[in-house]
Amino acid sequence: MKPPGAGRDGRPARQLSLRTLLPATLSILVVLAAAPVIVIGYLSATGTAERLLTERADMIVDGLENQIRAQLDPVVDQLGYARQVVMDGLIDADDPETLRTFALGVLAGTPQVFGVGVIGQDLSMRRWERESFAEYVEPPYRLPLAAAAIDAARDGRAAYWAAPFVSVALGDTILNYRVSLERNGDLLGVLAIGVTSEGLSRYVEATSDQFQVTAFVLAGRDRVITHPGWRARVDDLSSTDLPPVSTLDDPVIARIWDNPQPLVQTSDLARSQGHWSRIDGVAYAYYYRELTDYGPEPLVVGVAVPSADTWWTRWSATIAAAVGAALTVIGAAVAWHLGRALSRPAAAIGAALDAIGNLEFEKVSLPHLVASRVREWRSMALRIEGTSRALLAFQTYLPRALVRRIFRVADDGIGGRERDVTVMFLDLEGFTAFARGRSARDVATHLNAVFARVGPIIEASGGVIDKYTGDGLLAFWGAPDAQPNHRARAADAAARIAHVFSMPGAGRAADGPRLRIGLHAGPAIVGNIGFPGRIDYTLTGDTVNVANRTQSAVRGFAPDAAVVIAATQAVFDGPGDAGAVLVKVHALPGAPQQTFFCRPTATTD
Repeated sequence: MKPPGAGRDGRPARQLSLRTLLPATLSILVVLAAAPVIVIGYLSATGTAERLLTERADMIVDGLENQIRAQLDPVVDQLGYARQVVMDGLIDADDPETLRTFALGVLAGTPQVFGVGVIGQDLSMRRWERESFAEYVEPPYRLPLAAAAIDAARDGRAAYWAAPFVSVALGDTILNYRVSLERNGDLLGVLAIGVTSEGLSRYVEATSDQFQVTAFVLAGRDRVITHPGWRARVDDLSSTDLPPVSTLDDPVIARIWDNPQPLVQTSDLARSQGHWSRIDGVAYAYYYRELTDYGPEPLVVGVAVPSADTWWTRWSATIAAAVGAALTVIGAAVAWHLGRALSRPAAAIGAALDAIGNLEFEKVSLPHLVASRVREWRSMALRIEGTSRALLAFQTYLPRALVRRIFRVADDGIGGRERDVTVMFLDLEGFTAFARGRSARDVATHLNAVFARVGPIIEASGGVIDKYTGDGLLAFWGAPDAQPNHRARAADAAARIAHVFSMPGAGRAADGPRLRIGLHAGPAIVGNIGFPGRIDYTLTGDTVNVANRTQSAVRGFAPDAAVVIAATQAVFDGPGDAGAVLVKVHALPGAPQQTFFCRPTATTD
């Protein structure tokens, strides 16, 4: 059967200190309680932040795309209808008046169109503008793109968006759509219309102001159609070519493609792309989309979001998680200190119980717990102190070794059993005469003074004072715990007693009793003797009797000596030392003669 507290292999299990276990447990509980909340909150907030950011970016880009399609798709539908009308012969494109009515009808059906023109086979153009509805005839030399338009129609390009350009006269970007006019397979000309970016520019500016971003529309990746400051800038242009992105005064658009870095959440974008770039120390996130239906190069519609927005959106979850982690660490630290504070009383109680276990009852003191506001700590401290005082009093009536033995073993562990022991009888020779005529107080004071010197010597050598016999005492060595050298211990204790009472100044009064000590070693029954209601831990047997007869046998021997010690041969492994005086006495009348070694000590006056 494994002893209590043993591990699987029978070895003692590792013990943990409450001062470490309790703070660690409380701290771990705090971390375990907070960690899932922080992790789940972080993941949820991160997903929410990224989703909100991408949804917002997609929403803005969707708005730009929808605005472009709302302006340009009706133009495609209207010109497709017009081309079909010409092809069906419902309109005579050679009749100037009919052609004028037809052109004005196209303008009326597409309010976003600022003008419409028909390029003839001779590369001249008749055009009409919405503002005046006046008709203008442009000669070929003023139309550098007319030849390209006719050639494209001859090559089978029936309808397409041509490259956008800048109208210096209108001060705006023009997106132009062209359809070929045919009848019976013959090319009659090319119908071209122009759509200004004015409406789109207003939308870009409104969107930028509303969301505190920079919206933009590019032709390809390097040409500008519009951005928030475009309408003020286009008045200064003198070329019909779209300005390059790099020439803009706005660095957010001018440096859009400089050192682009991937966005971590672009995978969540529905149809857009994105990257971020650092412009003059500020990070901007760019979200954009390509529209391939409106020119030879795709239109790029997008938005640039400054770090004041994207930084918080991207890092708010991390900041919240960091704050939560910091609070968790603080909570764990507080829990640790609280655990230490709660474990201190337990440690103090443990130290008090250790002192009780070591029979150091005088060291048991718990004043802080007695004054504690915690009822349980105070009650426990009072009980422990009361128990220690009771045990301290109890210890004065029992041998310390016996008390330690009782604490260490079960009740049956101190039952009667035969042990090899050394027994000492100490008697005050002449005590009766000394006590005659003296008060009981004086007699008791003298006895206590003698025993106060003798008792500590016996206990210090490992002996047990069994009982006081009025003017003497019975002590033994070798029990309750076995002592292989109990003979030497007993002899040494006797010699020390003799030394103490033989020192100058420690002599007895002229009529005072002297100390007579008898020692004998051998087997004896040691343990609890008595009945269940009243027992005594003592020893009995012939060894005890011989020890008693030994001290009695030297009565009157060396009357001037302060202490007389008699020891049987059984106490020594050899015949004794040179200072011993051999005395032969009869133990009892008719009993065999016993040999004793008597150590007389120096006499005192």
